Amino acid sequence: MNRRFLLFVILFAAFSLRAFPQAWSTFLDPSRAIDWSNSQVGFAIPSYTVNCSIQPSLTANSSGAASANTTSIQKALASCDATHNVVNIPAGTYYVTSIAFGSQGHQVLRGAGPNSTTIIPTVGAGCAIGTNNGICMSAAAGVYAGNPIVLPSGGGQQCSWKAGYAQGTTSITLSNCGGAPVVGDVINLDQANDTTDTGGVFVCDVNINQCGYEGSTGGNNNGRSISGATYSEQQLTVITGVKSLGGGSYTVTISPGVYFTNIRSSQSPGAWWFQVVQNDGVENLTLNGGTMSSGSPGNYGNIGMQQCYQCWVRNVRSLNAGRYHIDPYLSFQAVIRDSYFYGAAGTGSESYTIELDETAATLIENNIFQQVTVPTISGANSGNVVDYNFSIFSNYGGSGSPYIQQAYESHNAGNNFNLFEGNDFIGITSDDAWGSSPQDTYFRNFLYGWQNGKSANTIPIVARDYVRTYNIVGNVMGQPGYHTGYQTYATSKSAISGGPESLSIYSIGLASQDSCNASSSLTVCDPLAFTTLMRWGNYDTVNNAVRWDSTEASPGAVTYVNANFTSSYFSSLAHTLPNSLYYVSKPSWWTSSVAWPPIGPDVTSGNLGVCSGGTFTGGQAISAGQCTGGGKLTTAWASHANAIPALVCYLNVMGGPPDGSGSVLNFDASQCYSSSGTNTGAGPGTPTGLTAVVQ
Repeated sequence: MNRRFLLFVILFAAFSLRAFPQAWSTFLDPSRAIDWSNSQVGFAIPSYTVNCSIQPSLTANSSGAASANTTSIQKALASCDATHNVVNIPAGTYYVTSIAFGSQGHQVLRGAGPNSTTIIPTVGAGCAIGTNNGICMSAAAGVYAGNPIVLPSGGGQQCSWKAGYAQGTTSITLSNCGGAPVVGDVINLDQANDTTDTGGVFVCDVNINQCGYEGSTGGNNNGRSISGATYSEQQLTVITGVKSLGGGSYTVTISPGVYFTNIRSSQSPGAWWFQVVQNDGVENLTLNGGTMSSGSPGNYGNIGMQQCYQCWVRNVRSLNAGRYHIDPYLSFQAVIRDSYFYGAAGTGSESYTIELDETAATLIENNIFQQVTVPTISGANSGNVVDYNFSIFSNYGGSGSPYIQQAYESHNAGNNFNLFEGNDFIGITSDDAWGSSPQDTYFRNFLYGWQNGKSANTIPIVARDYVRTYNIVGNVMGQPGYHTGYQTYATSKSAISGGPESLSIYSIGLASQDSCNASSSLTVCDPLAFTTLMRWGNYDTVNNAVRWDSTEASPGAVTYVNANFTSSYFSSLAHTLPNSLYYVSKPSWWTSSVAWPPIGPDVTSGNLGVCSGGTFTGGQAISAGQCTGGGKLTTAWASHANAIPALVCYLNVMGGPPDGSGSVLNFDASQCYSSSGTNTGAGPGTPTGLTAVVQ
């Protein structure tokens, strides 16, 4: 089969897949969702078995051997090639300065198990957003949004995006190009942020008045800056074909197609592309970043991924990170799964766990987060899936702070069309620190909004001003006996209904806690965050019932988003939901004893309960023996929630306390799950090695 015909077959198959109804099609309009299936997000992690020609010779338990150990590991990585892929780190504790993968790709750094192999980096290597990292997986030619090579003033890896704006389009027209796009490179599609409120999808940043409480001097605006405009809305996709139209113009085919619904010429959309490293992985080890903590936590991280295509982290125990444990930056279809994250060097701002920056189609799945500030945080991402993760004990502010932090779906501007599914989190927040984000979906999550000893920001779902057109479907929310109000929401730019916010299930459209003005007075309340919100089939502990409210499910049309059916449509719609928006069936790695789906309104015999009395009052548990100190296990959440596999692992195998307290625990995915997640269930990734003649 020749390559040109193969490319046609692949593109036809991709089109055919999109032609079938999506799992969300009965309750979401297509302008609110994309194809999140496991054929589009993440990839099947390769099972590399052949050792690289050189294996490292290491000295254990000696900080003085850090430089020699690093040299030995680097030589081993450099010896890898397309068919020799594995560098083994034997059991023991090894100091290194840092580890930087080579640019050839197709290599895995594999320990003997997280409880057997520990790597302790002492200095870190530059990788991903300019920080030092214990391990770095990066392309040979690193780029970022401010590189001259990707800017219109002479950049050789950028174009204007002139046609092919419709959602789902796989053929786009580029012009004014500084060079020819390259088949196999990842291309970033972007456009300038809005400067005036559209009344619907409104992607704005702190450079626009009243759109971000951090202020325009913060310097935390993701994306290119062109003629004073920030390009926060971004989508990474792969170039699968290029045809020259002459005069610096090209027709470019991409996979997947365009996610967005608001691309238009008035916002000067553009495109820039870059080389990637493919199929680098880290497996089966502990990485302890604590010795890198001599500087500010914001200056280092445990693992950096920059321009990584189909890279992965699996069965890793990551401890004591600085700014982040893992940062996928400009990475596409990465996978972070089956891992355990504990602690951080700091407890304040810029002390994250998985920091997603300008990524797409990345999968964060089946991980455990204990005593971290926030499990995930996002800036300018699109098409990612965060599913079936468990997080407990937010250490934000330290033990004396009343404030907790949820997982962050958005923190910087431009997060679009991301899916959170099946997670057990304190809550999910989309804030307005650096700007706005639209069109994300939360499906079948368990969000309890509580932590013992905390009283501020204890909210299952927070969507600040300009966070519009979200979808919240099939979730189970609230803490029994704690939350007293269904919602606190903006009714105008200066008025709020409900409260107090921290005792509500939802906080929608506020500028800051219980207020229509942030402390900097840069933001105001946004009633459209509330009126464009879609909710359907969610259980909460205030109503103590599942709400199938047709008026909540059918927001009207706004700019760039269609009406979500009608109230009468939902009044007659059956109260059924798909098991998943990511999987077509129960995944092969799923723990056999855990029900599928684990969470939702149609789950009626869930095993997740709450400890009453005793040492861990209010904590989640699945057996009476976990409620020590004279406590009892009480049925809760109307039996709509089961412990997901990550929680079962934490409680039953790792012996984690129900309140998340205590020191770091032993962890090994092979002891917890029916499969270690070698295959995510994804279909084949986008082909590599294709060539295209520029005609």
